[in-house]
Amino acid sequence: MRLLYPVAITLLLAGIVHILIILLIPSYAAKDAWANLEKVGKPWNFEIIAKPGLTEGPLPLVDPSFGVAACRYDLGEAPLSVEAEGILPFWSVAIFDRRGRNIYSFNDRTAIERKLFLIVVDPVQMAQLRKNPPEEAEKAVVVEAELKQGFILIRALQEDPSWESTVSKFLSDAKCEKFDLSGSDADS
Repeated sequence: MRLLYPVAITLLLAGIVHILIILLIPSYAAKDAWANLEKVGKPWNFEIIAKPGLTEGPLPLVDPSFGVAACRYDLGEAPLSVEAEGILPFWSVAIFDRRGRNIYSFNDRTAIERKLFLIVVDPVQMAQLRKNPPEEAEKAVVVEAELKQGFILIRALQEDPSWESTVSKFLSDAKCEKFDLSGSDADS
């Protein structure tokens, strides 16, 4: 009988904790990267979400040596074109799906001529792009993704304070735009 009482109390407390966790799941599910970026800016537009030296921002665990810009997109509306110009010690770009899973990433060391020019398409748009590729696509990293909505993160390294204006300009001038595939059909 003495053993039954502590076991019953333990099971009751475990049940209460379990129910509370289940009730809290929806509030935590709404705090994912997509929801945080929705609060920061509009789709098809880069927003600087972290500046070098700062540790606070809409996304967790951002390295304070990097400036970060984010852009949400919807391939259901159009293909995505991402461009940024400037010479930096290092930059990287990553494509994420709506849930925050990394789909593709590359950096300045693996980019064509170390320039950031990226086109993201879904499978149907890729078929259209292959049919009549525009000249500008030859200088782009083209990524086919089996997703509709997602976001892009550009990270730019600020080695020391002398790079602050260059990093800031690189991120603020970055373009996240709809890529027009119909322009390639005009040639045929």
